[in-house]
Amino acid sequence: MIKNLRISLYFLSIVMFSLNYQICEYFYPLNDDESIRLWWHLKNHIYGIVTATMLIASSMGVKGILRFVLDIGVGFTVSNVVDRLYFNTTQFTKADILMILLTFLFAIIDYKKDELRTDNKTNTP
Repeated sequence: MIKNLRISLYFLSIVMFSLNYQICEYFYPLNDDESIRLWWHLKNHIYGIVTATMLIASSMGVKGILRFVLDIGVGFTVSNVVDRLYFNTTQFTKADILMILLTFLFAIIDYKKDELRTDNKTNTP
């Protein structure tokens, strides 16, 4: 099950990366300044989603410190996309601090959860 999901996520990432130009052209075909600006924003969003999808696929079935590092990578890439969509990307704001703290909090929780599962398996008779 996990292997098929990983393959699907990798395939989705490759398709999105390969077709990002066509996706951007479909949504913003005009050649005016506003369309060009929005075209580049969409391209950046697609790259962020591709990176997050690759990191999520890579972290599936992995435990320990590697999972912790990959979780931080996923958190930062998702935060980047959210920041670009909803907040100001030219200034460091409280929202950025909150996203960084939440990223580390969830990565630590996930790491500790894996650690507890490992301890329970080794302590059972």
